[in-house]
Amino acid sequence: MLAASLSGIKSFWDRFLKLSRRSTTGGPKDYYEADAFYDDLTRSIAQPLEKIAGTLPEQVERLSVKIMLEFERFSENSDTSSGSWMDYYSVVLDAWMKSLAAQKNSDPVFIAKKIFDFVANEIYFGSGIFRTYRALLGSDVLRAVRDMYYQKKRHREALDISILIRDIDSLSESLKKGEFCRPEHYFDYARLLMDEIRPGEAIELLLYMDKQGDKKYSDKTTWDELFITALIEDGKSDEAMEKSMAAFSFRCDTRFYRLYTKACGKGNDNVQSFLNIAKEKGLDPYICFASDIARFDLIDNCITATPKEELISSLAYLTNSFIRTLSSTLYKHGYAITATRLRRILVEDAIHQAKSKYYSYAASDMKKAIDYSEDLEESPQLPGTETYFRTLYEKHKRKTALWSVMAEKIQGLSVGKDGIRYERSQA
Repeated sequence: MLAASLSGIKSFWDRFLKLSRRSTTGGPKDYYEADAFYDDLTRSIAQPLEKIAGTLPEQVERLSVKIMLEFERFSENSDTSSGSWMDYYSVVLDAWMKSLAAQKNSDPVFIAKKIFDFVANEIYFGSGIFRTYRALLGSDVLRAVRDMYYQKKRHREALDISILIRDIDSLSESLKKGEFCRPEHYFDYARLLMDEIRPGEAIELLLYMDKQGDKKYSDKTTWDELFITALIEDGKSDEAMEKSMAAFSFRCDTRFYRLYTKACGKGNDNVQSFLNIAKEKGLDPYICFASDIARFDLIDNCITATPKEELISSLAYLTNSFIRTLSSTLYKHGYAITATRLRRILVEDAIHQAKSKYYSYAASDMKKAIDYSEDLEESPQLPGTETYFRTLYEKHKRKTALWSVMAEKIQGLSVGKDGIRYERSQA
């Protein structure tokens, strides 16, 4: 059985060399050839290697490394845009890591040295790889890898691993030495301190970070969230509520309202103050916040009261997927007019892109607008479907591709020499 497996290892390498030669001869490989090539490598080499990693760990380890070292050379001759190379490389990496973990009788430092010597110089790896294989490798191996990064003065990777293995003592020493080099190191350390029920130390850490100026504008929301959470866990509810309100004023993020309600307990959640702040910031943050707290009545009121052009301008800051979801939710809660208006705005936005690839979105949103308005009476506020179609057609009649897609996807709609005609189907 063992001899057969050893023979199989040799056959894997022979086949790999054969495929490798094929990849570097005959000119560059196009998208489809490269995709098939990496699929073949995955099925015939990578996956079988992974299956025997626990049986022949040393042999699989050596072969996996040889294969990964060859990757850069033969990948230069192929179109890798399909992404299939990532599947192949990931399986080989899995085989290598499993073969290392299977060497149970080896000293952790010995295994760590093998990992470090390869990973530290491999362009496809960062310290994030250890997060994937943390459970497989174990803390002893990762701690030894961490120490090797320290010896090479690569503090960022060493700190990443210290956080991963939850080594608070080591992180404390690194902080004293001024080795923290990214905002995430402070944030992750603060989270670990709170996990260990040490919120007071987390507060001190975050205040120290603030004094150092080691956070960018983009990190302010994370800093605020962690600081408020630490205040709550340290029993400083009044300060937490004050900071929550201030943070929400800076950025209307619903998480700060949630933190406020957590800090106030059964007291007044002060939701109206948060709504007022959001409204002062603009229609789009107000809609987002009201949606998060399920106040669809407020959204209906503000959209109804907002002129169309102003509404379109505000909605431009929101994603179309958010607007679609909001429209569907409003309809389910009984706000059909507003739901229809939003869908029609999406229709017009897709058309104004002036690209045929967006016309299917326009047709899809139009179908929803028709469904939502089915039981509504025509009014100045919301023209009926046929009236709306005619207005839309007058503005965009020359976009023949648009109306072809519309007529194909919307039952009852026809476009001909005499213009547009729509008849609602009778179910």
